[in-house]
Amino acid sequence: MSLPPLVKESERDQKEWNRKARDAINRLTRFALGTGATTERPQGPTDGQVFYDRTLKQPIWWNSEDAEWKDATGTAA
Repeated sequence: MSLPPLVKESERDQKEWNRKARDAINRLTRFALGTGATTERPQGPTDGQVFYDRTLKQPIWWNSEDAEWKDATGTAA
């Protein structure tokens, strides 16, 4: 009866599943939010559009009323 190898294999499977899940979430986030450097912000964004600015290392939102990108505090980004 070799239970320890089964436990280790189970842990390895869990780590692999976690890695795949994390990768899928990261890909979905990049697709849904859009990411890039400050210079790569979308042209003609729509009100409320979210973009993860890798230069600032934070998500920002387009505010069409002020025609500028804002961070979570409402400060121009």
